[in-house]
Amino acid sequence: MPLTELASFKAKLENRNRTQIPNLLRWRYKMEQGELLKANVRVFDSENYEEETFLAKMTSDGRLTIPKLTMEILKKREGKNLTGTILEVTISPAGGSNDALPAESAETKMLGKIKDIRKNLGNATS
Repeated sequence: MPLTELASFKAKLENRNRTQIPNLLRWRYKMEQGELLKANVRVFDSENYEEETFLAKMTSDGRLTIPKLTMEILKKREGKNLTGTILEVTISPAGGSNDALPAESAETKMLGKIKDIRKNLGNATS
């Protein structure tokens, strides 16, 4: 069951502007390294309720890196260094048309295999 819906969690901001996606979410949605995600981030328990949205790829250790520009915006709003603060993170699939891409690539692969088989059959009979 790949990530097809919104998933929210709270995470601590680590060094190098990274947050850890909980194992339970990664296992539940069978998330893989390099998966493109749309992420919304806001500071937990902040007086400022605005959130920042960005695209991110999950690394092999299950973390997301928050872009420097997004971090600068959050720091400016809060007026302090945010390392170690708790963030509310919401992740979702990056695009609405992602469901169609794997089916098309599977069809393309199958058509390529059929063409190869036909070529091999034609070469074997001659």
